[in-house]
Amino acid sequence: MRAAIVCIIVSFALLPIVATAQPTITIYTDADAYQSGDTIEVSLSAENLGEGMAVGVYVGLLTPDGGIYAVQWDGWSGSLEPWIPDIHVPARFSMDSTPFWWFDLPSSMPPIEEPGDYNFAVVLTLPGALHWVSELSLAPFTVDASPGSHCYINEQTGSDGNNGSEVSPWKTITHALNSVDASESDPVTIHVAAGTYSASTNGETFPLNMKSWVSLSGEDRDSTILNAENEAYHVICCENVMQLTIEGLTIAGGRADTKWPPDADCLGGGIYCSNCQGGDSLAIQNNRISGNSADSGGGICCRFSLPLIWNNIIEGNLADSSITAAGAGIFCTEYSSPTITDNKISDNSANFGGGISCLKGSSPTIEDNIIIGNSADFSGGAINCYDSPMILDNLISGNSAGAGGGIYCNGSATIQNNSISENTTTGHGGGIHCDWSDKSTIIDNMITSNSAVWFGHGGGIYCTEYSSSMIFGNAIIMNSASHKGGGVHCSQNSWPDILNNVIASNLAEDGGGIYCYGCPQVIGFNTITGNTASSDGGGIYCDSSVLPTIIDCIIWGNGDDLYHCSATYCCIEDNDAGEGNIHEDPIFVPGPFGDYYLDPSSLCINAGSRMTVDADLSDRTTQADGTPDTGTVDMGFHYPIP
Repeated sequence: MRAAIVCIIVSFALLPIVATAQPTITIYTDADAYQSGDTIEVSLSAENLGEGMAVGVYVGLLTPDGGIYAVQWDGWSGSLEPWIPDIHVPARFSMDSTPFWWFDLPSSMPPIEEPGDYNFAVVLTLPGALHWVSELSLAPFTVDASPGSHCYINEQTGSDGNNGSEVSPWKTITHALNSVDASESDPVTIHVAAGTYSASTNGETFPLNMKSWVSLSGEDRDSTILNAENEAYHVICCENVMQLTIEGLTIAGGRADTKWPPDADCLGGGIYCSNCQGGDSLAIQNNRISGNSADSGGGICCRFSLPLIWNNIIEGNLADSSITAAGAGIFCTEYSSPTITDNKISDNSANFGGGISCLKGSSPTIEDNIIIGNSADFSGGAINCYDSPMILDNLISGNSAGAGGGIYCNGSATIQNNSISENTTTGHGGGIHCDWSDKSTIIDNMITSNSAVWFGHGGGIYCTEYSSSMIFGNAIIMNSASHKGGGVHCSQNSWPDILNNVIASNLAEDGGGIYCYGCPQVIGFNTITGNTASSDGGGIYCDSSVLPTIIDCIIWGNGDDLYHCSATYCCIEDNDAGEGNIHEDPIFVPGPFGDYYLDPSSLCINAGSRMTVDADLSDRTTQADGTPDTGTVDMGFHYPIP
């Protein structure tokens, strides 16, 4: 406090004290110490035992860095200005301690933010003359660190006999977790210095069993390494906890697989989450999770949990030690619906769901991730999902599986605005495999250069028995199948709607664009062009027993445009007969989102079977200048309006 008092006295050094009977004024705060989130109440009392007189009232705040701010009616001033320039104080005046100001911490003017020692000050002067007529009154108070405690770990310089402060850190995270107490009002962050934390380096014990309101924060994910050295069931275990963050770490060497006893829960080699509920229950962010293994959930397992999994690198994890092994990167089961966003999930390997697997009532939001180079022996190279996940705006590329090289779904997923490219299956569905009874919505995706090899069907999309997916607004381009359905394959007893897609430059033995063994309800408003079949049906191949409704499409330049099927209100190069069909070049031109817009002179414009509003395409366009389709609907694919 002495330094603060000196600074204020220096600031008022030019204000001489008048040698007359002096009034007094005193300033108070309602406490001696505060934390962020508190409110400071400031009061004044005054007394005048002499004659009545006019005074100016100065009220100031001295901050820990030596700055002085003057209270004004409308805020604060950085210069020395009176709060009240001129007021008459009558004789025999007395005012008890009266609150005048309330400041919520942190305060923006001035910034009462940093921990340290502060002073409020008040003095009376002659009006306009800066002559003191009272003694200076100070109200000292302290602002402590923000709520929440901090402790520090350093595997090189620390000791578990220290006090855990920044200058006297502990050695092991295990000791810190055993030592700290936390609550909702007083959370704890354990700061972990760069280094390797393992049994062989600093005597660390795994798993690290997290507590509610206790967060774990490494220096960064490249230099702060937690390595269980394949000798622990999990690296980090989060059971029945809430409101904590795990960040800035490499998490490696967890092994939750059949090495362990038969009754063990072989899930979550890197991080195991169970019964972590609530929107802010657990955040897993900015970590590298690699080199872990488990029966399921090599990197992360979520059971009955809703964590945020954000901005992690999840790579090189395994889930392959049992026939049902799933989710090498992330495994969601038993009603877990985490938010999985902005992660890079790569080079993980499982039997089901190399990158992500979700089942048993789990419907995560999977958004804005890069999911590349993952593999699954059976299904879902990138994502293997049941129930109703939201799969939005991801890059899904270079993954492989026995079925569904990119995505395998059996439920009612929403798959929207993704780039799904260069994925491979040795079975069916190079890009997407929709399995039994699937009712997924596949909308506005780029599905390109995927392949179904060996005797595979459905280079872009494969719909198996009893699936009734909605396939709308996609660009399904340059996919290939060694057998049937280069772009889309509809298997026996499947009834998808294939509406308003570009299906172009795909390749198969039969059905270069679309192969129908099952019967789509409608194939409408598609542009099907440049596809190739080495045997039959370059555009659309239909088994002789199925009769889909093919309407309002452009089917052009596929060699054999239609095989064993017919169409109406379509533009068909092959002169196939049908009500409303035309046979003139559609005249494609490039535009903002692709190469299959219609030239304004195209006869496909206003040539469809119904009004645009009835086709629900009024908010889309077939023309490169973005003119919305109106009146009679145009044939072929309708792009979003830029």
